[in-house]
Amino acid sequence: MTERPLIVIDLDNTFVDYTTAFRECLTQMGYDGYADAPDPSDYSFACDNWFEDEDTFFPLHQRAVELGLYLRERPYPHAPEALDDLRYGGFRIVLATSRNDDQEDTDRWLCGMGFEGGRLDDLAECNTDFATIVRDRWTARLGWCHMSDKTALGADVTVEDKPDTLDRLMDKDMKVLVKRHAYNLPQCERAEQSGLGFAFDDWAQVPTLAKRLLGENAK
Repeated sequence: MTERPLIVIDLDNTFVDYTTAFRECLTQMGYDGYADAPDPSDYSFACDNWFEDEDTFFPLHQRAVELGLYLRERPYPHAPEALDDLRYGGFRIVLATSRNDDQEDTDRWLCGMGFEGGRLDDLAECNTDFATIVRDRWTARLGWCHMSDKTALGADVTVEDKPDTLDRLMDKDMKVLVKRHAYNLPQCERAEQSGLGFAFDDWAQVPTLAKRLLGENAK
């Protein structure tokens, strides 16, 4: 029996809308002028219509986390349906986030959104490589983990928005689907020109694009 392919999906601004939730937190904090701010052109929000530099952004982000930023995030349109299509279409799925400040909010969010899944961090055993557990031993259809280096998971396809993560994946010839934003247009172009991936704007495209990337291996 052919092993089901592994698809790793990032959360913030990939599966869920971080920017809108952040705008809401800024409004709650009393900062005017961000409710209609456009999609940032820099991943750090240090760009026109946002902030002067990263040193301005990071304290505001941390305050927003304390106000429940991650619990406010909502999936992009068609993302839950696409996740179901992938789950029941033969993929193993891991939601992987590089967040290091969520303090269990990811677990609460998944529960509140009705997603059934397990936290893979708890599977790590002494003297056992965590990435190997996820890649080779995780057999359920959905789970999530904290992972700063997503290349280590060895996914068949990674769905991601962060520019430097996308570049690291493609540097290792790993296949990607890029959630298009103003800040990752070079990575969108690189993925499509290299043949390593596709960019997408609507999650309804993702199941078909994932299968196209894997060709005959996706059944």
